[in-house]
Amino acid sequence: MVNNILDYLKSFISKEVSGEDMSAIEENAVSLGLPRLLLMENAGAGVADFIIRNYGINFRNILFVCGTGNNGGDGFVAARHLRNIFFKVKVILLGKPSEIKSEEAKVNWLMIEKMDDVEKFFLTDTSLTNILNSLLKECDIVVDAILGTGVKGTLREPIKSVVEAINLSGKPVVAVDIPTGLNPSTGEVHGEAIKASYTITFHKMKVGLLGRKDYTGEVVVKDIGIPFEAEFFTGPGDLRRVMKPRKSYSHKGDYGTVLVVGGCEFYSGAPTLAALSSYRTGAGLVYIVAPSSIASSIRPISPDLIVYPTNSQHLKLDDVELIKGLLPKADVVVIGPGIGLHPETIELVHEVLRICKGVSKVVLDADGFKAVKDAPHLLDGTVATPHAGEFKHVFDILVGERWWERIDSAVEVAKKYNFTLLLKGHDTLITDGYRVKVNRWSTSGLAVGGSGDVLSGILGTFISWGNDYFSSAAAAAYVHGDAGIKAVSKKGFHILASDLLDELPDVLKPFDREVEGS
Repeated sequence: MVNNILDYLKSFISKEVSGEDMSAIEENAVSLGLPRLLLMENAGAGVADFIIRNYGINFRNILFVCGTGNNGGDGFVAARHLRNIFFKVKVILLGKPSEIKSEEAKVNWLMIEKMDDVEKFFLTDTSLTNILNSLLKECDIVVDAILGTGVKGTLREPIKSVVEAINLSGKPVVAVDIPTGLNPSTGEVHGEAIKASYTITFHKMKVGLLGRKDYTGEVVVKDIGIPFEAEFFTGPGDLRRVMKPRKSYSHKGDYGTVLVVGGCEFYSGAPTLAALSSYRTGAGLVYIVAPSSIASSIRPISPDLIVYPTNSQHLKLDDVELIKGLLPKADVVVIGPGIGLHPETIELVHEVLRICKGVSKVVLDADGFKAVKDAPHLLDGTVATPHAGEFKHVFDILVGERWWERIDSAVEVAKKYNFTLLLKGHDTLITDGYRVKVNRWSTSGLAVGGSGDVLSGILGTFISWGNDYFSSAAAAAYVHGDAGIKAVSKKGFHILASDLLDELPDVLKPFDREVEGS
């Protein structure tokens, strides 16, 4: 193994993260065994430590303005630590205690509630801002713990008026993680945002803080104990990141359309598995283009499948017009499951990749990937899902089984040909040539024919929802692995690829979310 794994991991992990990145990292850290309560404790303690070191005893009166989310929870922790060393602490909660969202924030609020010497105020509407103005005059420092990295968009009342009052007060402001109102991923401000003297952000610099000193003041990054593995290895946070919420008033067109191009006279199951896994993942519509030799055998497998047959035993250039006609309907094209390597089929794959260039997103799988052996430049702008043998076929590079044995080669070719690579294996590696993730959440039970077709269908759906290739591939690898683990737990190492389809709802259901609206 590599001599210094920590340095090696760090070389493939970004120095800055977006708000979406941070949410996924935190959830992955929790899945590794790091409790959210400890993360909140470390964050709040970090804020308190900064205030002590930077302001000292000359600034004894601290006003905490806290929201009802986890950012407010960080504020409760910091307030407790400062109170314990005899700072005079007052806490304004923007809402009611019953509205505090997470269990971790509730735990920390209950401790504040039991501290009789900590004055507590509840601001639920703009009519109460006179209380805030009075408290602002009395304090030495304001701590902004209103909204964190998970909240974006225009501020609503009473938060908007609170932010305006804090900015007008002229008091030093310490922002917790992100100044309220500043988008953590883009740095945009929609209307109002806190203008902080200092921003104490956690784990890593947030992209949205860069170049926004007018709002952030000096940015200090505090470590809160998240291991590098939470970023480098896939986890449930990667899945939650790509899941598309369902709206009450919506239709199938809102949930992605996937076009599967594949199959030949020998393989009818591969495109069928890809299409059904797309549906099971949550796609609104899935089309299959398959040769006439197998189209009639695909339809009876499921009434859900929409099959467009060609006039040939295997796909060839004559079928390009049919595919081209379907492209406007599709959000993503999955090319390759069971497609075969007839010379005419290789020509078709090349032509479809050319017409999709700049028009359609593409997942290139199995023989579809092998078809670009003599034209790897066609990988540009796609995501490909080969296993080690297919990777060797195209690039003549033999990679090892462990992620550290394949990472350098994978990064090199992904960067050279400008595509996202999902290199399948027990340690599935995902890279776009710059970022790297590894999925170790897997089982040897997945070493069965058709398993990769299920993966390509999952990936196709995530991309059809508007997610980027890299995030989609990381999430798809995790879902595929978890479905395999669940299937093996029931049937041992005797599963079929089709068994994975039955497990997908159980993998995905905990991440489902329905929102009001249309």
